[in-house]
Amino acid sequence: MENEADTPALILDAAEALFAAQGFDATTIKQIGARAGANPALIYYYFNSKDELYRHVLRRLFTWLVTAAARRLDPALAPSEAIPTMIGFQSERLMERPTFPRILAREMIDPHAEHAVEHIGQLAGTVFKRICELVEAGQKAGIFRPDLDPRFSALSAMSMVAYSHIVRPGMGVLLGGSGPADDAQMQAYAEHAARFVLSALEARPPADPAPGD
Repeated sequence: MENEADTPALILDAAEALFAAQGFDATTIKQIGARAGANPALIYYYFNSKDELYRHVLRRLFTWLVTAAARRLDPALAPSEAIPTMIGFQSERLMERPTFPRILAREMIDPHAEHAVEHIGQLAGTVFKRICELVEAGQKAGIFRPDLDPRFSALSAMSMVAYSHIVRPGMGVLLGGSGPADDAQMQAYAEHAARFVLSALEARPPADPAPGD
């Protein structure tokens, strides 16, 4: 085992990998201990239960994403620049930590998302809220369509990239390969998603009246 101060982080790393690969129910404390090189009793010393350990894993993942997003986004960027930046950042983060979309997918198929509710709320008050504000600012500036609900627009902007990482194993096949999409394809898709979202948001001049109107 590493230095005692590193023990909780090593346990969290092992738990994150196993929860992503196997799910919450199929993962045991014994498996986590074996992967972390820790006695299972020591896991209970730091985390009272498997449920608490899982919640710590989720909290660490969402905090990692939200904190990095706050540092990345320049408040001076115009909405038409900030939204693509956020989409590109999201894709970079999910490529960097592929356990995140796997755990997220497992949580989203839970009818109640019981473990993730707290952390989805954290996302709602930070990244999601910021994208809503960017859409509203673009609407006020006249560069985005005024008829779109900023909340739905933010959901679309966030979900396109998140979903692409969840279905990454099949995405490569759909793109003509024989396995998961590679990093270059994921990056290309993120760039496409940014253009797609901006195109959907873009304000359009009123259509010319039909002859005879």
